Order: sequence, then C-alpha cells, then structure tokens
Amino acid sequence: MSTLEKRHIPRTAMSALLGGAILGAVGLLLGSSAGLVIGVVIGVAAGALMGHRMAERTDPRDSVGHFQDIYRSMSYYERGMEWKDYEPAYRLGLESYGSRGGQAFEDVDASLGARWLKERGESRLDWNHAREAVRHVWRDMDETLHRKPQAG
Repeated sequence: MSTLEKRHIPRTAMSALLGGAILGAVGLLLGSSAGLVIGVVIGVAAGALMGHRMAERTDPRDSVGHFQDIYRSMSYYERGMEWKDYEPAYRLGLESYGSRGGQAFEDVDASLGARWLKERGESRLDWNHAREAVRHVWRDMDETLHRKPQAG
C-alpha cells in the first residue's frame, strides 16, 4: 500500500463502524432483523464516505501532507533542507503526474527539470536533488492507480 492511501484509513474505518452501528440500531428498532442488516449496510457505506471526506477536510496540507510527514526519512533527503525546500518538488510531482502520468519518468525528466527551474520558488534544491522527490510521487501514484489485483 502506498503512502497516498494510508493517511485516511483510520478515520474512514472508524466512521464506517460507527455509521453501521448507529443505523443498524435504528433499523432494529424500526423493523426487525432485516432492518438491522439493511441499517448496518447503509450505515457502513455512509460512514465510510463521511469519514473519508472528514479526513480530507481536516488535513489542511491537502494532497502533499503525507509527504511532509515522511520527507526527512527518505533516502534522497538532503540534511539541512526543510519542508519549504521539498514541498514544491512534491507538488510538481503531483501536478505533472496528472498531465503526463503513464509515460516513463525518464521520458519526461528533462522537461520536468526545465519546469522545476520556473516553479521551484524559494526551494534551495537543484533539479538533481528535487528529481528524486518528484520521482517518489510518480512511483506512489503508479502503485496506487495501477495496482494489479492479487490472485487469491
């Protein structure tokens, strides 16, 4: 499981369980065992959806927040650099994957490097160092979006 998927699982799961319990109890009170089952199913689905949305709203760092949590532990981290140095690289990775994902990273490396020079802002990273953060995003996105179902 990629880091992109891990952030919201606890809230989504807890909301799904809570929604299932509440609507299941309401279904049992209003109906019978069939009402319980229907209430649980609807409650789990509604709770999971609400939990996921709440988790996204409560993370003000949006889609790069999880990278902020882990960037210092990455093998490409340069000692002395701060989040403000890496954030533009992670954003470039997300934005560029949205428009160019599906291509090999190596095929777009040069154009991403040129784009980095324009969009890096106050980051102290040169492209040789920012590249690995951008590649990290691409790898996570590939794992998340193109995972093959496991045979079971």
